[in-house]
Amino acid sequence: MARAAATAALTGCDLHGIKVLVVGAGGIGSELLKNLTLSGFEHVTVIDLDTIDYSNLNRQFLFRAMHVGRSKAEVACESVMDFPHDESLHINAQHGNIKEERFGFDFFKQFNIVLNALDNVDARRHVNRVCLATGVPLIESGTQGYIGQVRAIVKGKSKCFECDPPAPPKSYPVCTIRNHPDKPVHCIAWAKELLFKKIFGGEDTDLVDTTEAQDKQEEAVDASAAAEAPGDAAPASAPSALTRLEGESAASFARRVFNSVYAADVERLLSMDALWKERTPPTPLRLEAMALPDAESAKQEETKVWSVEQSAAVLLHTIETVLTQRSAEVGALSFDKDDADALDFVTAASNLRSAVFDIPRKSRWDVKEIAGNIVPAIATTNAIIAGFIVLEAFKLLRGALDECRYCVCNRLPSGKKRDTLLTASRLDAPSGDCYVCAGGASVLTVDCSRFTVTQLLEEVIKKHLSFSKPTVDYSTVDGRDDQLCEGIADEVDEHDAAKFARYLPLALDKLPVPVGSGTTLDVEDTSQSLRVQMQVLNSVLDEEAFPTGFHFVQGAKAAAALSSTAAEEETQPDGGAGAADVAEADDEVQIVDGDAAPGHVRKRPRLDDAAKGAALPSASAAAASQDDDCIQID
Repeated sequence: MARAAATAALTGCDLHGIKVLVVGAGGIGSELLKNLTLSGFEHVTVIDLDTIDYSNLNRQFLFRAMHVGRSKAEVACESVMDFPHDESLHINAQHGNIKEERFGFDFFKQFNIVLNALDNVDARRHVNRVCLATGVPLIESGTQGYIGQVRAIVKGKSKCFECDPPAPPKSYPVCTIRNHPDKPVHCIAWAKELLFKKIFGGEDTDLVDTTEAQDKQEEAVDASAAAEAPGDAAPASAPSALTRLEGESAASFARRVFNSVYAADVERLLSMDALWKERTPPTPLRLEAMALPDAESAKQEETKVWSVEQSAAVLLHTIETVLTQRSAEVGALSFDKDDADALDFVTAASNLRSAVFDIPRKSRWDVKEIAGNIVPAIATTNAIIAGFIVLEAFKLLRGALDECRYCVCNRLPSGKKRDTLLTASRLDAPSGDCYVCAGGASVLTVDCSRFTVTQLLEEVIKKHLSFSKPTVDYSTVDGRDDQLCEGIADEVDEHDAAKFARYLPLALDKLPVPVGSGTTLDVEDTSQSLRVQMQVLNSVLDEEAFPTGFHFVQGAKAAAALSSTAAEEETQPDGGAGAADVAEADDEVQIVDGDAAPGHVRKRPRLDDAAKGAALPSASAAAASQDDDCIQID
């Protein structure tokens, strides 16, 4: 009996003529392609942008050492053909980015179902939006170590991927990273993003933030003391201090780097008295007082936390090694978790930084996970989730959405008797708060006097909200309007291009038509058939709580923010708006640094309300939300 016939007999799902799109050929994707092949699917297309790395081989079993450097999609398709399969199987590999124009609406519409096996939130959002726009059912999945989840997404019937938005990346103010870290992750970020780039990457970045001391001093009562703040002096780690001199040996330069970073810079921080009124001051490290062990022996102990002396030895040895053996790369190196020298450097440098600030040190293994934003992937979890994907696909393909379940693989037994690792629950209806599938209200809080157009477009609209090719128009409370960018290149003439470029560095309230509280931003991306309107609240945000400089909320939280602002404006003569409260969410780490005539005429019509409703239907308010979305980092 053919495999497709056996599947039909067992599941009631006729696979004849069914076309499947698989997005991602990594940990989950490899297992998924195997399952589809063995189940008797006839037409499978797989897309993946990645190439095979040695680190993939321990859990992505379609790949071998001889495949390293090749396309994951292409090799996966070749490998599954070695499994037993029906003669009718046609499997097509596409090496590319799912957000490319060639993978647009017409491409998606040729498939009966899309199966997501992605490890990238931005790409998952894009696929979610395109599937909603085209009406193609989607099976969404993800794993994280021992846990994983699978759910079906059907337009207007179940929650979409963004009804329960993933937690945003955790961000830290650059002053915390540079001047007063208090967590191991702060020290690792400093070593990876600042010191490594300064020494090996050719970036002229500051290791000490002198402006913070000045700000603290200016807040003091004695103005004369502020004028004498240490920030007026030249930084100890000025470019010349960490630049190798002509004729200087690698060993001498390495020692000079150590003394500059862990002694001179620390002394400089100590001189900023205002920083240490409520904090424990740092302790400089003295290289001449250390008895350095053999660096090579220390490097072999990957899971053991190095001592301060071992860290110093590894740091000096790594700098010498890179300068002597990889000199051609110096000035253009970037951190790679699989680069042994880079990982040794960041581990040693971060541990020495931790010693300065009396913070627990981490092993090389731990640093690799944190610096590489790695969640250890487990092959068995991937296999379980891939199995769930196919089982849920059978239900959708035979039209039994009511039988679909939100499937979860748990790390520990759960359920009423605490004896179940695999659990399932009914799918929730779409959330009425979701700005993607239900057009829910949204509010953006920023300080319009400091937040620039570039930050709005890059950090909020493209990065945070994952718009691919946005067109951004806005209108103020007094009826004036303008445009900040146009997503369709063919509709941008020279005058518009010059205007958009001129706007980029301007603060929002410095635009010809100033943006302020009550301004409505109208953001549209035709490549995703998505249009979002958000209201701006102008407010000074606390830098520690909101280091990105903005706060975006939707649905009920957006309504609460607007209500709170309205109440404040009734009691504040100047109409100042306060920032909405929000709880921070944890994820990966990033460092955040803190003449045209007004008005325009739009050149093309928006998605009209009818089209909008067809592409992204409204939905009833959701039941209790699920917070079990996870991300697989391949």
